[in-house]
Amino acid sequence: MKRILLVLLVLLGLQTQAQTLCDVNMTYTTGSQMQLEIAIPVTGNSLPTMAPLYAVTYGNGNMLAEDSCFSGPCTHMIYNYNPNGTYYDTLTTCISYTLTDTMGYIDTLMCCFEQYWDGSSWAKLSMQQANPLVNCDSLTTQHYPVTGISITLDTSNAIFTSVDSVEVLWTACNTSTCYSAYGMTGYFPWISLSDTVKLCYDVWVYNSNTVETCNQCDSIIHDGNSWVLMSIGNPTGIEELMKNEGLNNVTYDLMGRKVTNLTKGVMYIRNQKKFIILK
Repeated sequence: MKRILLVLLVLLGLQTQAQTLCDVNMTYTTGSQMQLEIAIPVTGNSLPTMAPLYAVTYGNGNMLAEDSCFSGPCTHMIYNYNPNGTYYDTLTTCISYTLTDTMGYIDTLMCCFEQYWDGSSWAKLSMQQANPLVNCDSLTTQHYPVTGISITLDTSNAIFTSVDSVEVLWTACNTSTCYSAYGMTGYFPWISLSDTVKLCYDVWVYNSNTVETCNQCDSIIHDGNSWVLMSIGNPTGIEELMKNEGLNNVTYDLMGRKVTNLTKGVMYIRNQKKFIILK
């Protein structure tokens, strides 16, 4: 289930807010327990632009409906059919959408949420949560004096609530190549101390069927003693590299391994886009 709920930011290092199209105030649901509609918007104004691509809803792991949104506002219609003759009282909906940050970079993401039938209407389970799983501002990083870059996510002062697990994806780009690493510590021995580097981390925090994300990017240089933040803005060329890296039509799994035989219900990555084989 965790793999289905994964909110994936693929090697672009977008500096975004944690809010998604699955947040409690983004979508709304109308209808009965037997037949319901979920209205999915396009955001903007004070939020990063988020445009839905498709939506799919499951009942106890069984797909009930899917709709294409084509990057516009759409209505997702679900017929809550259970083979045993009853209706599911809890449904999981996943939305694939594009996100455009303030610099104009676009990524394709996915988020999921659960709803339960309270006897008269559908209510999101996330509405019952008093606090977010993580305060992203409480996350920091620590660099270590080695060749290249070794950096660890520092959670010693992090504000967590009800957390099952934490996953981290690191991305480091110089002017010619992007590298990635997984885990609490990312090590990039291929980075030279003379490089100007765009360093990003994406953090996924899990609890039960809920996932939240934190994202951060910095441009750094080595001052002869340690890696420090640049004070003159982003280095030329790195952002364009991060946008185009990996557009080779090769399919990878979520661990970055090249695959040729695809399995139904498993999430893959191709050309920096994630997708799931549904049929």
